[in-house]
Amino acid sequence: MKKIGGLLWAWFDERLNLAPLVAGLEANLRKPVPAHVNWLFTLGSAIAALIGLQIFTGILLLIYYRPGADTAYQSIVRIMDEVPLGGFMRSLHVWGADLIVIFLILHMVRVFVYAGYKKPRELTWIIGVLLFAVILIFGFTGYLLPWDQLAYWGTVVATEAPASIPVIGPITREFMLGGSEVGDPTLGRFFALHVVVLPLVLLKLMALHLFLIRYQGISSLRRTDEPDPTPNEIRAEGGEPFFPHHVLRDLTTTYLVLGLLVSLAILYPAHLGDPADPLTTPLGIKPEWYFLPAYQLLKYVPEVVGVQIPPLFIGVLVLLPLLLDRSPERHPKRRLRAIGVGAVVLGLIVLLGLLGHISETRQTIFGITYHFDIQGMPHGEVP
Repeated sequence: MKKIGGLLWAWFDERLNLAPLVAGLEANLRKPVPAHVNWLFTLGSAIAALIGLQIFTGILLLIYYRPGADTAYQSIVRIMDEVPLGGFMRSLHVWGADLIVIFLILHMVRVFVYAGYKKPRELTWIIGVLLFAVILIFGFTGYLLPWDQLAYWGTVVATEAPASIPVIGPITREFMLGGSEVGDPTLGRFFALHVVVLPLVLLKLMALHLFLIRYQGISSLRRTDEPDPTPNEIRAEGGEPFFPHHVLRDLTTTYLVLGLLVSLAILYPAHLGDPADPLTTPLGIKPEWYFLPAYQLLKYVPEVVGVQIPPLFIGVLVLLPLLLDRSPERHPKRRLRAIGVGAVVLGLIVLLGLLGHISETRQTIFGITYHFDIQGMPHGEVP
């Protein structure tokens, strides 16, 4: 077997000149990572593994899913009730989407804290922000595909907001829906985006993002106006080789995250509500949890203003290393003001999400039932 492998290697190497490529790959794997690199730096590998699993489970679901207002819901029922392991695969897909968003947010917070977005890694950060936007669009388009009541009316609510933007708003909404209301054309467009357009964009952005990370390496904590440490300097400061030291950490984190995903899929299987009914509006319609901050924000500001804040926030993240934070400092202890501002912004986003979650609900706290109004404000009721 070893002789056959050697012959195959010689055959390919003679035609493709693989030796320089392999030598470069080995040198890249031996490059040390800075001493400050810890377990937080393994989140990217976990996200990549989750995305790979999403693609795998998505392909399996695609075999049985039938897009169409008259067929989508029944195909999901068939997947869950008749297809072997169909319900488990769907649960993996649903929970995988949630975990990707969670770990992607944590990953971006880690990059912000360690200033990994600064020169010369601005492009890596920008591509990461675009990946975040694509993942959110994935969640938005996939939300409608089960075609149950929650998915249908959640999409109705979510697509009404852009119509408030003057001139382009109504045109944008009609283009999204394929008509004046959510229907079969909407499902077809969302399906095409979800299974064709977005995966192509995602894979290209991921490939470029990973290439830049390996090509440029992990940023040190030195100022941006100082030269990056050489491999020998990194080793002298306590840095370890990427392979096998950091790779083992990556694999451990990925193993634990996939274990968490499987556990969630088994213990809390994905739910499917009643079939979509355009004539019956259910109570308490809300978007997915990662859209709740934007949803709640619309209750406090004019809709025409609130609907533009999420894309503006993405724009701010893109401009962060180019215009908004050009300080040469990278070390978190010397960037307390920037980290403080980031913590306040993140806190506001979390607060809006919590208010969106509890708004228009009744909660019993210490024996007293509270009704939370549309803005999330509590009103005590008689116990």
